[in-house]
Amino acid sequence: MSDLIDRRARFVYDAARLAAQAANAPIVPVLWDEREEAFRAQFRKVIERQCGNQRSRSPEELHGSWMQAYFAMGWVYGPEYSREKKTHPDLVPYAQLGQLERDKDAVFVALCEIARQWVYPCAKAAKEKSDLLIEAIEPALTELDHIASADCECDQSVGVTCLACASRIAANFLRRAAEAAKDKA
Repeated sequence: MSDLIDRRARFVYDAARLAAQAANAPIVPVLWDEREEAFRAQFRKVIERQCGNQRSRSPEELHGSWMQAYFAMGWVYGPEYSREKKTHPDLVPYAQLGQLERDKDAVFVALCEIARQWVYPCAKAAKEKSDLLIEAIEPALTELDHIASADCECDQSVGVTCLACASRIAANFLRRAAEAAKDKA
């Protein structure tokens, strides 16, 4: 695999991990470097496909591919997530997933598209793309800032993050990404 695919895979994985944390998801993936090589290898293949001409924009289709990959690595359905036992509660058809898991699949599709368009192979392209990225995310940041200005309605007793706080988290993440892109260019 190329360095570009490795960087895209790490970007999508790390961003999806952060999204799971921000959503207080019941399963937050471990750090990329702690994943088994078999997992990282299949994930790179998914990212390579998702960043190419054969990409899927369907969260349902990608969930099915994810299930096939996990089954091939020896995982089975289980009501509790366990890396040791290789059990996962999301190894069910897409229609049986809860809204949070469906949202995570949709976020994954979006992250793959961001990686395809904005994680690039060379420094010159990086400069051009970072300028476009900063310009492109400004309207999103404005909207997130507007949402984030609302009063906090988090219910920490049940681990629920309100839309205002989630928007602040997303806006800060986008700002850091834009600054990092600008610094690297």
